[in-house]
Amino acid sequence: MLQELFNQQETSRADIARDLKLNKSTVSSIYNDLDEQGFIEEVRVGHSTNNGGRRPQMIRLDRNYGFVVSFNIGANHLSSMFNFVNGELIRYNRQPIKDSDILSIMQMIKQEIMRMQCANETKHGLLAIGFSIHGIVDNEKIIDSPFLQLQGIDLQQYFEHEFHVPVVLENEANLSATFEHDFYIDHVVKDLISISIHRGIGMGVIANGSLYHGFRGMAGEIGRALTTTDENGHEGALVKVESLCSEDAILKQVRELVGPAKFKQERLADLYRDSADVQAIFNRAARLLAEVAYNAEVCFGPQAVFFNAAIFEELPDFYNNLKQELTKLGGTIPVKMVHGSRLTSLYGCASLSIHRVLQMDGYHLKFKLPKEIQLAD
Repeated sequence: MLQELFNQQETSRADIARDLKLNKSTVSSIYNDLDEQGFIEEVRVGHSTNNGGRRPQMIRLDRNYGFVVSFNIGANHLSSMFNFVNGELIRYNRQPIKDSDILSIMQMIKQEIMRMQCANETKHGLLAIGFSIHGIVDNEKIIDSPFLQLQGIDLQQYFEHEFHVPVVLENEANLSATFEHDFYIDHVVKDLISISIHRGIGMGVIANGSLYHGFRGMAGEIGRALTTTDENGHEGALVKVESLCSEDAILKQVRELVGPAKFKQERLADLYRDSADVQAIFNRAARLLAEVAYNAEVCFGPQAVFFNAAIFEELPDFYNNLKQELTKLGGTIPVKMVHGSRLTSLYGCASLSIHRVLQMDGYHLKFKLPKEIQLAD
């Protein structure tokens, strides 16, 4: 019944009884329990049926039941997102990390949460905390991360003790895949891959409607796949893919080409437009990324492929080149680019947290696609 409240814009007890094939007395009993807990919001009085009778009270999940918070800890920035229990955005913030020491970052996180608690107007306040981690996560434990030196600190244990709510940790690319599955495709697509291109390259895999983690959370680490540095038919050195075509790797190559004095990331589109040599760097990266995506397609057999990369948003031609290269390789799976990719892992994290809070892991919850994010072919 809680799932029905979540997934319908509005419903009634009679509609729930019909949809769930329950008798009205059972629905009334559960309704009273959920109402007492604060989950139900009465919306309006509906229309009576053709047979007359009492007009139904239309209801829905009360978003003001409480809120969840999600954090993305990057190399230089801490992003935070606060969401109502129905997934709708309350507030998003992105601030620079001035001190990369984990204790300083944890203090920033605590301050963000406490500020929101002071401004809270929901019934139950903070319900859960989630972390989007750039690295390998297994059962809420960070196994490996290039950004975080944890010094033996267990983030889940620490924040659960501090705030007495569930704490969720998951890999960033997995969370982006969760977003695309829960907010966009409405569970019509059961198998998808989501490729995130940032400082490294990661992939989230949804298999038969569920996240696929692999042994110890190792699934999707495609940036660590090996390729050769050679382009001219000669034997080259084996290197990790992300050392050649991650966002950091591409920007490093452009910076070395034009010189530090001329390089400014905000002028990247101008550099791309005005320099054939810069275009050559991006063309090679497009070919490599197409190979990565094609290999992922034939390995996992997805119904759809999503790309999350701010650099694609800055340079649409770069993304178009990638699609053309993917077609040349024989890729036939529908491909989409996410506009607003900085937010996807945080929304995905909110979804996991909400499922956890409502004790609805494995249930289909229908989230509304946020206006801040758009998807394009």
